[in-house]
This record gives sequence, C-alpha cells and structure tokens, in this order.
Amino acid sequence: MADLVRGEASESDEEVEKHKIYAAEVSGEATEEEDEDIYEQSSTPSATVSIYRNNLLQRKLIENNIEICKALTLLTRNFVVTASKQLLTTDQMLMKSQVSLQSAHTALQQAQRNSALLQSRIASALTSSFLPVIHLKERSN
Repeated sequence: MADLVRGEASESDEEVEKHKIYAAEVSGEATEEEDEDIYEQSSTPSATVSIYRNNLLQRKLIENNIEICKALTLLTRNFVVTASKQLLTTDQMLMKSQVSLQSAHTALQQAQRNSALLQSRIASALTSSFLPVIHLKERSN
C-alpha cells in the first residue's frame, strides 16, 4: 500500500495521473460535487471519470481495489496452474500404473493357463498305468 504522508493532498489535474476508472459510489463518502445526483447522470465512462475526478479518496480506494483484484486474480491463476500441473502429473502416473497392471494381468492369465495345462498333464500321467499288467501262470510241478 501507499505510505502515509501528512499534509493536504493535491487534487489538481496536473499533479495526478488520469485513469479511466469504472466504479460505483462508496456509501458514506460524498463527492465534491454535492449538488448533482450521480444516479441521475449518464452511466458512460466519461461521466464516471468526471464524478471521481476531484475526489482523491475515491481514486485511491478504486486504485487499491484494482490492485487487490489483480492480486487475487494472480493468486487464483497461480493456484489453478499449480493444481493443473499436479493433476496432469498424477494422471500420467496413473496411466503408467494402469499399463503396468494390464501387463501384469496378462502375464498372470498366461501363467494360470500354463499351470492348468500342467495340472491336467500331471493328472493324466498319474492316472495312467506305467507298467502293464503281467499275469503269471502258475506252474504246476
């Protein structure tokens, strides 16, 4: 904010820069042109500038409001940009994790098929007879 300077502030047009400022009247603050009703004036930018042209307090309030608005806009923009970058990074990590999980799932399905095939081959090997049945004829002596 601006520093406090004691003494009377200059309100002449030569010493103060003119800016196009669009704002409503602050309640409780009277303009220096008290004989005119600002609500009955036209709402063109030049009328608004002329209303607040001679009121230093109004100009300072409006300038400070503009600075606050710019600061809030910058803060919001920075917050949104940072959050967007973090979301993008998180999304990329999740996509990589998804690809890894899909690869692992495919490998596990193949291993399951191979183990089922191995199990069926082991079962067929164990149930088959390895030695043929040999019938011995008894000899009579």
